[in-house]
Amino acid sequence: MTSQHDDRRPGASPLLTACRFLILLVMLIAIQREGTVSLAQTPVRDPRPGVEEPTGTSSLSGSVMDSDKNPVRRATVSIEGDMRVSQTRVTDEEGRFAFSNLPAGRFTVTADKAGYPSMAYGAKRPHRAGAGILLGEGQAAANVVLTLARGAVMTGTVYDDHGQPLPEVAVQAWAVNTSLAGERTLKMGSQVVESDDRGVYRIFGLPPGDYTIGTAWYFSGLDARVPTDAEIREAFEAVTRPGTPRPTAAPTPPPTKYSYSRTYYPDSVDPLAAQVLSLGPADARDGIDLHLQFLPTSHIEGTVIGTDGSPAHGVNMVLFRHNRVGANPTTFFFAQPTGHFTTGSLPPGPYTIFAQTSATQDAPRLWALQDVTLGGPEPAIVSLTLQPAMIITGRLTFDASTLQPPDPTKVIVSLMPLQGTNAPLNPDQRPTIDASGMFTLRGVTPGRFTLRAVVPGAAARPGAPVWSVGSVTMGGQDVTDLPLEIGTANPPPVTVTFTDRVSTLSGVVTAPAGQSGSDYFVVVLPANSEYWAPLSRRIRSTRPGLDGHYEFVGLPPGEYGLAATTDLDPSDLQDSSVLAELAAHAVHVTLGLGEKQTFDLKLGGGGSAPR
Repeated sequence: MTSQHDDRRPGASPLLTACRFLILLVMLIAIQREGTVSLAQTPVRDPRPGVEEPTGTSSLSGSVMDSDKNPVRRATVSIEGDMRVSQTRVTDEEGRFAFSNLPAGRFTVTADKAGYPSMAYGAKRPHRAGAGILLGEGQAAANVVLTLARGAVMTGTVYDDHGQPLPEVAVQAWAVNTSLAGERTLKMGSQVVESDDRGVYRIFGLPPGDYTIGTAWYFSGLDARVPTDAEIREAFEAVTRPGTPRPTAAPTPPPTKYSYSRTYYPDSVDPLAAQVLSLGPADARDGIDLHLQFLPTSHIEGTVIGTDGSPAHGVNMVLFRHNRVGANPTTFFFAQPTGHFTTGSLPPGPYTIFAQTSATQDAPRLWALQDVTLGGPEPAIVSLTLQPAMIITGRLTFDASTLQPPDPTKVIVSLMPLQGTNAPLNPDQRPTIDASGMFTLRGVTPGRFTLRAVVPGAAARPGAPVWSVGSVTMGGQDVTDLPLEIGTANPPPVTVTFTDRVSTLSGVVTAPAGQSGSDYFVVVLPANSEYWAPLSRRIRSTRPGLDGHYEFVGLPPGEYGLAATTDLDPSDLQDSSVLAELAAHAVHVTLGLGEKQTFDLKLGGGGSAPR
């Protein structure tokens, strides 16, 4: 949820930060020597070396202030224009900035500084696009004020299981979100810090939101071996009575290994059970301590058996925890040529282990899937028996009104695993399609998928007829744009029907004062939340032109909500809580197949009737 030019915020690339620092240092030296250089007029960098930017007679100037109306010195101010304009300035002692020789057009203005989340002019929250500033030829936009609020701060101490501070532990703030499936998820932020010699960490510059603190995604603990009492006694006896023959003892099982587990505030090993903290602007929370647990680790080991009952070879293995979130990375590894596999040390918890082979000309893809729960130091011993992957068969049909049906063999059909499912790897991506439109998609493993089908080639002009998916049925049931549940048996046949009838939804956005609503984003989303899926073609956003005109081309027929907002980030369209908020204020629109509907949005007064 960040601006495209938020490269000075905490957690940015160290190399980029160092480069900016060196450039600023050179500028400051120049100021001391010349005494006449104005930071408000001096670009930090040439934004696009070698690219000639358009120029004009317009200008834009203003100031950056903090929440208490004090000037923010040395803040970075960036502008992005419709006419390929990208420039950056640094504010002076009074927080002022200025851009000159600009062409006419719409400009987005963004300010940021270390410790302050990036803020765009007209945005309600940090890391949002905000409102644009329209400049006519020769027009001067003065007194543009951007307000930077200090980011929130979280600090605390990392302790071990005995209450002693732990240094050099990687800690990060995890943003708490809601997936399109309605599940709570954690998303890693840009900042990762290490606890110091006192075990103390400090994370700053956080935008308002819901967070939890936890170890970083790559934290792996110690994986330490603790000697047993018998081993310690034997070691002391060997020292105190050297040369004494040791009695023959029965082999003992390998000792248990221990490790500091990944931990989330305050002491949970389950990231989804962590305590959530709601932070506002400039909030400072201390005492957000992490209590790491020194737990016995275990592992999963076993053998992968082929379809003929012998150990399999060439097997790719995938391990992930249930409720996969960014805090629980997926592990990829290989089984040995003998079919035997062993995972690394794992903390207690529920896991899924997945095995598969690659398809060859002589053999299909094989797979095996098993849930495993680790509850103590004892390893889990499993035996995975491979079985042939599923096959999806179907046919392509074309409902033509203008275009000639295309060559079916050129159509691209694929399955895309939905996030958070037990389908870690894609099936074979190139189905076999014959001239009659019959297709076979092999190598399908269990999970939840979305089906994609595309006829290559673009329309000659916007709004011209083009082939798009009109419907998808499986076993006679309409599953268009809905997740496909693939089990352990071959699913029923699929029919994909393409249509060349293009639906268009367009209109004009008018702001409450009657002016053009070009500063808004228009969002269209399905009225039925069952269609709220990642990368859905039914969920879209666009920014109107300078005249307030918006247009969506190629939406599937159905019931939609249409909403306008100035506070949108592309990632918001993958968050069900944001979609629910937009849906609550949306106006209802019904779009038929091939229909070209016009619907004006008069903000502050609801939407007009379709015309």
